[in-house]
Amino acid sequence: MKNILGIIMLLFFFNSCSVEEDPSYHYEILPVTNYEMPESFVLNEPQPIKVYYQRPSSCHAFQGFYFEVEGNQRTIAVQTIVSHSQQCTPYDNNVQEASFTFTPKSLQTYLFKFFKGYDEEGNATYDIIEIPVSN
Repeated sequence: MKNILGIIMLLFFFNSCSVEEDPSYHYEILPVTNYEMPESFVLNEPQPIKVYYQRPSSCHAFQGFYFEVEGNQRTIAVQTIVSHSQQCTPYDNNVQEASFTFTPKSLQTYLFKFFKGYDEEGNATYDIIEIPVSN
């Protein structure tokens, strides 16, 4: 009886561990089309920042923000997850809003680089905003 139970459990284990060959999604970074930033920050006070982007299709879902931090410089883009498992409806003008909270931790000016896409040569382009911090 123990052997039969062991064989059944072993078969169940191998069945449940099947690995799909192709993932049913991928990640895609989207440009920021617009944003709302304060004129200045106050040290250690959280500040919401609104970001707008174009959702290209019904298969794109907001997944979060891409952040690259280097000192007081922040590079920001929108990260989406794109489903491969459904029929996608393309969108022409589907503007979405997302936000994050930023808390300055130093009195130095912060430099925000919002990813805007790529130029004709394939180089990333950015809107660059400097925001001072007061005490």
